[in-house]
Amino acid sequence: MMKRFIASSAAVLISLGAFATPVDAATPAKKLLWSQEFNEAAGTAPNSKYFVYELGGGGWGNKELQWYTEDAVKTNGKGQLEITATKIPPVAEDELPYNCFGDCEYFSGRVKTEGKVKFKYGRMEARIQVPDGEGVWPAFWMLGSNITAKNWPTCGEIDIVELRGREPYNAIATAHGPGYSGANGKTGVKKLSTSLAAGFHTYAIDWTANKIVWYLDGKVFHTVTSTSVKPKAYVFNQDFFLILNLAMGGEFDGGRLDSSIEKATMAVDYIRYYSLGGVGKVTYK
Repeated sequence: MMKRFIASSAAVLISLGAFATPVDAATPAKKLLWSQEFNEAAGTAPNSKYFVYELGGGGWGNKELQWYTEDAVKTNGKGQLEITATKIPPVAEDELPYNCFGDCEYFSGRVKTEGKVKFKYGRMEARIQVPDGEGVWPAFWMLGSNITAKNWPTCGEIDIVELRGREPYNAIATAHGPGYSGANGKTGVKKLSTSLAAGFHTYAIDWTANKIVWYLDGKVFHTVTSTSVKPKAYVFNQDFFLILNLAMGGEFDGGRLDSSIEKATMAVDYIRYYSLGGVGKVTYK
C-alpha cells in the first residue's frame, strides 16, 4: 500500500518542476476485515468456519441442469478455489438419474456463508476467472440474511457479477428487491473488447446504507440507490451473506446449453471484504 505524507498547513511547496498529485478527498479509507486467499494444498475444501455447501438439484428455481456436489469445489494448489462443472456420464436405464429440471447433465458446485458469516456495508471484492460456453452461468453474489423470514426477493439480492457464457464480453450486475426482481431487476452491463474468460478480473461493490456501486477492475460501471428504486423499497440496509456458484443451463440465458461442453471451471483467486471510512461490519454466526 502506498503511504501518503501530508504536510502541515504552514508548509511552503517549492517548485522544482514537479507537482503533488491531488488526492480525492471523497474516497473513503478502506480496512481489510475478512478475506479468503485459498492458499491451501490442492484438493482442500473451502474453510468450513466460513462456508457451507449447497447440494443437490431440482432446477434451483431456474430450470438449471446441474447437480451440486462437494467434490466440485476445491482449492487447486495454486492459490485459487475452483468450482468445476463436469459432464455426468450416461447412466443405465435402471439407475436412478440425478433429478434437476428433468435429468441433470452436469455435476457442479455452490458454496455460501449463510449461518457462518454475514456482512453489512463496506466493499466486497473478488478476483475471478470465469468460464465461457453457451449455458455456462458463473456467479458471485449476495442474499439478505433474513431470507428465511422474508423470502425472495423481499430479502434482497446483490449480483456482484454473473455471466452468460455465450456472451463472455459482458459483466452483468443486478440488484433485486420487492417490485424489481428477475427480468425487472436493476441491471447494469459492462462490455469489454476481450473475453472475461481469457484471464482474471476483479469484481467489487462499494455498499452503503443508501447506495451500491459496482466495479470491474477498479472502474465503476453500475450504481443503484435508494432513490433509483423508488417507489419500491430499498432493502440493502441489512446483513447479507455471500454465494459463489457455477450453474449450467437455466432461464438466465433462455434455457440454452451446449451439451458438448465436458468441463467448465470458475477460479477464485481471493475474496476480500473491507470497511470503507470505518463503515462495514462482519458478524460470525
